[in-house]
Amino acid sequence: MSAPEPKREATPAAWITHVRRRVDLKAVDEEARKRVCLAVCGARREEFIGALTAAGPAQADALIMVPSLDDAITAGSVRAVVYCPEAESTNGALSDLARLPFAVFVVRTGEGAFDEGRLATMPASTKPSPGTAAVYQCSAIVLAELRKYMLPDIVHVYRGDEIALAAAVPAFRPIVAARLTMDCAMNSLKIAAASAIADHIPVLGLITGGIASAGDTIAITALQMRMLLRIAAAYGKKAEFARILELLPVVGGGYGWRALAREAVGFIPIAGIPIKAAVAYAGTLVVGQAASHYYETGAHMSPGAVGALYREATERAKEFTQRFLPRLRKP
Repeated sequence: MSAPEPKREATPAAWITHVRRRVDLKAVDEEARKRVCLAVCGARREEFIGALTAAGPAQADALIMVPSLDDAITAGSVRAVVYCPEAESTNGALSDLARLPFAVFVVRTGEGAFDEGRLATMPASTKPSPGTAAVYQCSAIVLAELRKYMLPDIVHVYRGDEIALAAAVPAFRPIVAARLTMDCAMNSLKIAAASAIADHIPVLGLITGGIASAGDTIAITALQMRMLLRIAAAYGKKAEFARILELLPVVGGGYGWRALAREAVGFIPIAGIPIKAAVAYAGTLVVGQAASHYYETGAHMSPGAVGALYREATERAKEFTQRFLPRLRKP
C-alpha cells in the first residue's frame, strides 16, 4: 500500500489559479469607471466642496457646483444634490421637490444654538429619495462631521455605483470600503452556514493551509478576493491580482485565522457550521478593514494592530452569533 501523497502547501499562485476564473477583473474596472456626478448648490456650496476635497481632489465633473436645484436637472448623471443654504435662511428653495428626479440633501448648521460649534451633528429624520429632501444638522461643515451621517446616506443613494463614486471623490472611500466589507462578510457567512467544510476555516484560504477541494471554500475565497479588488478600485487602483499579493502582509500577521477559530469555539454553544459562519463573518471584516487601512494610509498595519483587529472581530462574532444563532439553527 503506497503512502498517501503529502498535503500540498497553499501558495498565492495556487489559490489565484483556483479563484481567478471566478473573479471578473474587467467587471470590477467597469464598476469604477462608471460616470457619476454629485451636484452641490446653495450659498455655502464652496464650503461644502472644500470639506469634501480635504480628502483629495475629485475627478472632473464628478463633483460640480450649480446655481440652483433646477440647474442640476440638466447636469446629467446626477442622482443626488446637496443644498447648502445660509444658516439663518429658510427652506424656500425646497418648496417644489416632487418634480425633481434626484434626492436632495440639505446641510444645516447653527439653528437653535447660540454657538454653532456646540450644535450636535444629527442624522436626518427621513431618508432622502428622488423628489424628496432630508435635512442634516451638522456642528460644522467639515469632513469628519459629514462622514457621520450624510455621506453614508449619499453612498446609499448611489448604491450600484458606489465604487465609481468613491474612485471619483476620495471623501467617500472609507465609507464605501466599509460597506463592501460588510456586504462580503454577510455573504461569506451565508455560504459558510450552509456548507459542511471540515478542514479549513473559509477566510482567505490562500493563507490557511492546503488547497481544499470543497467548492464552498473556494467560493468564499473568491468573494473575499473580489471584495479586496473592489476596495482597491474604490481607492482608484486598477483591478489586478497583484493587489492580492500586495495585501498578503496585511492579512498574514497577528493571531492568525486558526487562533480566531479556537477563540470562536469557546463562545459558540454548538460545533460545526455556526463556528465556520461566525469566523467567516468576523474574518472577512478584519480583511476588509486591514485593506482599507492600507489604501487609506499607504502603510501596512503593524502585527499588534492586526492582532487588535482580530480581537475586535472576535467580539463582533460573539455579538453576532448570540443574536443570530437561533436563526442559523432553524431548519
